[in-house]
Amino acid sequence: MRLRPKILRDHHIDASAVAWSCVVDDTPEIRSSIVPWLATAIELAHIESSQIHVHHICALDPEIAELCHTLEVNTHKIEPFNSNYRHANKIQQCATAFTNVRRVILTDVDVVFASLPPLGEVRNPVTGKLVDLPKPPIEILRRVFASAGLPCPRTCTNAYVHSETGRVEFETFPGNYNGGLYVIDREHLERIGSAWAYWARWLIARIDLLDRWAKHVDQVSFCLATNQLRIELGLLEDAWNFPLHLKMDPDGKEPFILHHHALLDDQLRLRQVSAPCARDAITRVNGVIENFQRKHFAGCTGPFRTVARDTDSVRRLP
Repeated sequence: MRLRPKILRDHHIDASAVAWSCVVDDTPEIRSSIVPWLATAIELAHIESSQIHVHHICALDPEIAELCHTLEVNTHKIEPFNSNYRHANKIQQCATAFTNVRRVILTDVDVVFASLPPLGEVRNPVTGKLVDLPKPPIEILRRVFASAGLPCPRTCTNAYVHSETGRVEFETFPGNYNGGLYVIDREHLERIGSAWAYWARWLIARIDLLDRWAKHVDQVSFCLATNQLRIELGLLEDAWNFPLHLKMDPDGKEPFILHHHALLDDQLRLRQVSAPCARDAITRVNGVIENFQRKHFAGCTGPFRTVARDTDSVRRLP
């Protein structure tokens, strides 16, 4: 039996009862992405700085550390989960004591906020957006679950837009979310984090199970953990975690959160895309990024530098 995403609505939650978290590591394009992340979280999503948690594997650049201190953003030094699989570093956030909140939203740092997502749509203890592509394919997921001794859950159906053939449907498992955003009730975070870490280590020790999709070990281990724990899982629309590197439905809803995968120009602005539903959001985001940098880094003469992903040139904040 195949399940389609069900969008949940009309569940009130106070925005102040939510913590927003990300992880910064020592990859140059990831380090640079913290500026757009902070700029849009504060200026467009209007998230209070006390609700923002920046976890960092490496030392923060001095200008960023000073900015977080000035804005009273929470910062947390964490250890790498596994140096060979940096996407799994996000698991370390689960050990943070997010106090006085009901819900924790774990995001990749290479996302930006076009607006505050409608938190009332989320009713399940754990919610995310299904993976954008069948990576890994369902056959690989079934093999992993069988090796883990876990029963395979009923599948969900998702789809992507192929440049030549149009909409292509594929099957995956509930909980196999795109790692750019997880919405988790705080009361479940610690045990999810423990199970997630266990299955990530288990899978890394058997990494050949993932074949050429080894980079997705963090997502597949999250899927293993949440299904083992039998936690009720919810699904989000694309607008919550909108990929800018893929062809998307031209008639989709304007995104709340844009996942840019560090595809930024030399001023840390997002590149425009063909999807009409995202154009206005990108324009709005880029304006805020520019203004934020002028406001906070206008006099910067220090060493804060970022490296463009597709060139070897070095750039400085204006």
